[in-house]
Amino acid sequence: MKIPLLLAALIVTSAHGNPPVVEAENSNPEKPGQTRSDNGIKMILHYCPPGSFLMGSPADEPARDDYETQHKVTLTEGFWMAETEVTQGQWQSIMNLTLSAQASKMLADETLYPFNGKQITLRESMNASGGEKLVTSVCAATSPNIPIYFVSWDDAVDFCVQLTIREHSADRLPKGWKYALPTEAQWEYACRAGTTTATYAGPMKILGENNAPILDKIAWYGGNSSVDYKGAGWQTLKWPNQAHPGKVAGPRRVGQKQPNAWGLRDMLGNLYEWVSDFSTVCGPEEVTDPTGPEKGQNHPYRGGSWNHYASMCRAAKSFEAPPTYRVHSLGFRVVMVRE
Repeated sequence: MKIPLLLAALIVTSAHGNPPVVEAENSNPEKPGQTRSDNGIKMILHYCPPGSFLMGSPADEPARDDYETQHKVTLTEGFWMAETEVTQGQWQSIMNLTLSAQASKMLADETLYPFNGKQITLRESMNASGGEKLVTSVCAATSPNIPIYFVSWDDAVDFCVQLTIREHSADRLPKGWKYALPTEAQWEYACRAGTTTATYAGPMKILGENNAPILDKIAWYGGNSSVDYKGAGWQTLKWPNQAHPGKVAGPRRVGQKQPNAWGLRDMLGNLYEWVSDFSTVCGPEEVTDPTGPEKGQNHPYRGGSWNHYASMCRAAKSFEAPPTYRVHSLGFRVVMVRE
């Protein structure tokens, strides 16, 4: 099970502002990156056209893992992907649940998960304490414009189902379409947006665990997530080799970093993102419209996070976890696809 060692430790106290206003247009897909926001929660989506790409990484990519075997993938259907991760405001609008409610689910989970060679609960992994204030002690950034975290794969799938039902009922979702988690191939294809390097901004040069200059303009990660951070968060003083040392960090307001060529933001960094597939290891064979195995135990999550190393913020990098897994570095974004 590829669950990363998280860098978070202690809790302190949080407030964040509103995201930049983004102009969205609703029209037929004619070019990559075209936008629409014709849904009840005003979620902006960008068009990702049909096409082929090399999934995985070349042998000389820094920090590459052996399972990142490059292989050609063809996607025959275009799809619409959310510009950012699902926010706390969007989550509450559809699910009527707050971040605190999600934290409570994590704290109540008695499942044992592998961390640093031990089998422990999620609350133990976070050193959760605080008595009557236990829930607030594990919640940092709380704002409608910060992505929702402490969401399991099951939670994310349920959000997609409920959003689909609501939008069909309101006649805002075209017949034959649905909201869903992206497949792993759709996620990487959209992340790359036509690029072939480790990030959509270019190749990655790693100067230290938390130091890769290419990430500063596109991603919140362990090297910069404490920059100008205010309020509740997790202490970062012991994080190694920070490009921009700070004291406290946490998930950041969506949409602050530069987008990729198709207008998608935070595809790398901020929060890891669940994908729909069961986990698998791919070979070099060419594939078309892959959806992963029919059965499995774990689901991948992609993209890196605010509290993890630079090498994890690569388009090809993947971790996996059971569908009940909830942590403060993991969220999701949705796609609108044909049923």
